[in-house]
Amino acid sequence: MKQSKNQWQTPYIDYDGQWKKIVDVFFEPMTKFIMPELAADIDFSKAPELLKEELAKIIPEQTAKGRMSIDKLFKVPMKNGEYEHIFFHVEVESQLKVNFPKKNFKYFYRIFDSKDKAITALVIYASDRVPTPHDRYVYNFRGTELTYKFNTYLVRDADEEELLKSDNIFALVILTCKYINQTKNDFDLRRKFKLKLFRLALERNYPKKYIISLIQFINILMYLPPEIKQKFRLELKQESERIKQSKMGILEYIVMSPDEDIYEVIKEEYGDVIKAELKKEVEAELKKEVEAELKKEVEAEKKEKINIIRNLISSTSMQPTEIAQIANISVEEVLKIKAEIDK
Repeated sequence: MKQSKNQWQTPYIDYDGQWKKIVDVFFEPMTKFIMPELAADIDFSKAPELLKEELAKIIPEQTAKGRMSIDKLFKVPMKNGEYEHIFFHVEVESQLKVNFPKKNFKYFYRIFDSKDKAITALVIYASDRVPTPHDRYVYNFRGTELTYKFNTYLVRDADEEELLKSDNIFALVILTCKYINQTKNDFDLRRKFKLKLFRLALERNYPKKYIISLIQFINILMYLPPEIKQKFRLELKQESERIKQSKMGILEYIVMSPDEDIYEVIKEEYGDVIKAELKKEVEAELKKEVEAELKKEVEAEKKEKINIIRNLISSTSMQPTEIAQIANISVEEVLKIKAEIDK
């Protein structure tokens, strides 16, 4: 059932903050999904460097507003080729800003002036509304002309079927945004989409760090009002047996889905399993601590023994064989310590 605009008051949702996390964690799949030609030249064996402080200096007016917009500046290592590294400016726009292309051009020339290196830029338009033109800034005055073009990706133009077919996890990030835009006034449909995205995230064999971030992204951005959320909870409970059998494990699923309702569903169904998993984790941590303490004790004893041997060599006329017997070590080890003292 479609709901009216004002039936529920949607609380403030930090879209910017969630996109910041996604762009950081999903840098590789994002680049491979949107800019495959660039990705082919990037050396992903080395982590890109996020130039957060430098970007804040280059774009001080954003910092003055109390937070940065979704602007990310990466120093990206490249494979053997023309450049050892390049600068990659990524921005996400979740609402219409008519003068955005001009602003993006300003950011480009400030970065270029600061770095004087190869730069490429990408703008992801997460909203259905985008400026015209959306991929360039054109300046023309009295014979002085300039056209600045940048890479763009429009969520509104993404094909749902193609996104579902893609094996790149970033396609589900785009699909999440597409579903959010489609369900602004229809929370029942959003509930169905949310459950669908959860299933897709868990069924596919993605790296766990990506699944965790994706589930959190979906969970926070796809807000459901209390009444609809309760229905979603019941549906999730029906899926609980399949979730139990997933390779993720119950504990990992709870960790990556901090939503209170989801936690309570899993806790209710599998409390004993959770306790067992927690016990294993505690025991493993305890074992590590004990091993670390034992290692420290062994190293301390070894150091003390070496000090005693050094004193015996320096202050007595005892032979190496005698010292070896007293210290319960080999003669060779005693001779080695003696050689170090004689240097």
